[in-house]
Amino acid sequence: MHKSLLKQIRNFILVILGTFILAFGSVIFLTECEIVAGGVSGIAIIIQHYVTIQIYDYVAAALTVFFWVLGVIFLGKDFAVKTLLSSVLYIGFTFLFKRVEFFTDLAKTFAGTNDGGTSQVGNYILCGLFGGVFVGGGVALTFLGGGSTGGVDVLQLLLSRWLKVKESITSFMVDGTIIIIGMICLQLPIPALCGILSAFVTAALIEVVFIRNQTSYQVDIISDKWELISQYAQDELERGATIIRAEGGYKGEERVILRVVFDKSQYEKIRDYIASVDPYAFVTFTQTNAVYGEGFKSNKKSVKIKKK
Repeated sequence: MHKSLLKQIRNFILVILGTFILAFGSVIFLTECEIVAGGVSGIAIIIQHYVTIQIYDYVAAALTVFFWVLGVIFLGKDFAVKTLLSSVLYIGFTFLFKRVEFFTDLAKTFAGTNDGGTSQVGNYILCGLFGGVFVGGGVALTFLGGGSTGGVDVLQLLLSRWLKVKESITSFMVDGTIIIIGMICLQLPIPALCGILSAFVTAALIEVVFIRNQTSYQVDIISDKWELISQYAQDELERGATIIRAEGGYKGEERVILRVVFDKSQYEKIRDYIASVDPYAFVTFTQTNAVYGEGFKSNKKSVKIKKK
């Protein structure tokens, strides 16, 4: 119970810290220079460009709520719970950074506009790079805490389901579309190029901190409680389990090896459950580069039949 509480506190802190860093990077480094790097922030920057009063934070809040509701409708309760905390915090932090004078002055300093001047190439590059670092790092920390930043992620997940392609591809499609729209609407070539640079840095940070080039895990479990674990995998994780009959090398007794393949986001769940029902279970986790089949990537392949 103590470890479970500490884990929940750790995840809570990671989500708060990640969302704080995400909002900080978006507002402080990207908005003042009008660097469109995708996401809710990119859409809000495009809309803000056409009005004279400050509405960036209101637009970002409205979009965040809209996408969250969309996620509830199409992606279900689990998505809603996972993104609620981060969505609420993102709105709050965005208003904080946009309405408190200290942070607005800080943004203008980095952009080079604090004395009424205009941003130079160096300011754009600096803000693009650090904006990407902060946004990518914030998203990765939020993921590590078991949360999700929501926003345009909803569109990415929906497109991934409808088009049957990887989320990384739909992420590129959605953010790429926002960046192209920003280039057309704002007609600012240097910020546009810095937006592309910032998007690449963001993707690299998420890859390094969270994904680490792996997408799924396989676990082999030897335990007397294998039936309970198998039931948990099917009911809670919605993953199938393979039962392998084996013979022990030392005593020659018959054992069961339970094999489950699951998504990276479910790693801690199954690890903690196994430990709770059988602390003495023999467990091996293996990272996998690709998994095909139901619940994972499609393994369908078009086959051409030659007429004889």
